[in-house]
Amino acid sequence: MIYLTFLESALLALVIYAAALSIERLKFKKRLSKWQFKKTGVLSEKGSRLLRSIDVLLARSGVKSKLPFLDAKNMMIVSVLLFVAVIYPFRRLGFAALFYASSVVYVPYAAMMFMSTVNAKKIKEAYLSFLTTFMGFYNIEGNIINALKSTAPYISEPLRSIIKRNVFLYEKTQMSVDECLENMAAEAGSREFRKFINFAKMNAKYGGNFNKALMKLREQGEKLFSLESIKSANASVGSMIILVMIVINLLLMMNISADPDIVYIVKNTITGQAIAISNAVSIVFGLYMIKNINSSA
Repeated sequence: MIYLTFLESALLALVIYAAALSIERLKFKKRLSKWQFKKTGVLSEKGSRLLRSIDVLLARSGVKSKLPFLDAKNMMIVSVLLFVAVIYPFRRLGFAALFYASSVVYVPYAAMMFMSTVNAKKIKEAYLSFLTTFMGFYNIEGNIINALKSTAPYISEPLRSIIKRNVFLYEKTQMSVDECLENMAAEAGSREFRKFINFAKMNAKYGGNFNKALMKLREQGEKLFSLESIKSANASVGSMIILVMIVINLLLMMNISADPDIVYIVKNTITGQAIAISNAVSIVFGLYMIKNINSSA
């Protein structure tokens, strides 16, 4: 028992030290570089890279469009409240409760990553159709924003809503063309769509033969379409399987924590704590794999 207590105290001290160090680094980065984003667009927060990444995740998953009030700061508050709420059922598991509570907090983010991958797959599938339709309207309108507005009703979700929402913000606010296009690219999260946006921004700023650029983009898109579709499908299926297994694991551990006999063994023996902590670490690793799979998709 003395060794177990010492081990738990040492691990807890290590976690506290790591957390304090991370906070100090975050404060330093915040002082070193201030991120400024437009309040009318998707990237609506001023702060660290962490807040920016959460904002982008909320937008790409589609949660932002359904819950406009939910921004990065509010999501962080929800995470803290969720951690406080779920650590209570796991409290009997000892030090391992911190790992399980942290895993539960990360599950919504993992789910949004999965939703982002699904949306990115839909955007990739609609990309070639979007380019063809946009080229037709651009030849008529001669203006990128007007052509995007006319194209939107003829393409599938979620790209339709992304374009409509940002064009609406452009028309109703003082947002520039560059900012409007950048917000579309950030919310879509598609590499091919990002290429289109980059060419559109250059054309809006410097002019040139945009139709020629669109033809090249279409040729590239046709070559990559098959490979990218397979890659996105594998990413979404893999993420879904890992996420389901993690949720089942957490529910089982929550059920175990309600059994006093099992809890006594887990909490008061080195073997029990080792099993509980290793299981929690495997859950954290699974969540990391979801992040890695979707970031490379």
